[in-house]
Amino acid sequence: MSIEVVWGTGAARTELGAFDAALSDANVHNYNLVELSSIVPEGATVERVGALDPGRWATGDLVAVVLASRTSSTPGERVAAGLGWELATEGGVFVENDAPTAEACARRLDANLADARRIRDWDWTGERGTKVVDHVVDSGAGAAVVAAVFHPISGGHRADDR
Repeated sequence: MSIEVVWGTGAARTELGAFDAALSDANVHNYNLVELSSIVPEGATVERVGALDPGRWATGDLVAVVLASRTSSTPGERVAAGLGWELATEGGVFVENDAPTAEACARRLDANLADARRIRDWDWTGERGTKVVDHVVDSGAGAAVVAAVFHPISGGHRADDR
């Protein structure tokens, strides 16, 4: 299984609108996202892709994700969201965080990955990654999102296969 890490930022009149715009930037806005906890299945790989390919699955499919997000409607405020991951022979872990800056988010991800490693007696492979995005609110609202996209829970067919 390949898990794809996607990310986006967005702006709109409301925080919900900005969140939707950030999901659109990552091209996951037309799916019903089902949030998972943070365990990577054994044998899975993690790949940074930026945004999903258009038409990947049918509109409305249930898609499993680990999601980090932050929104704000305060002009001038910075929002940051990020995911970190580390793989082991037994699988791996994702950690998600949000913060007022990309640097603070990255520090929290590092600390959370260290904690996750400490409580699991796994054979860690050294494959580790992070992705953090940030956005400064201009007017209205802004959002940042990072998602690890697993696969559809239902459907799972491409839109053009119907």
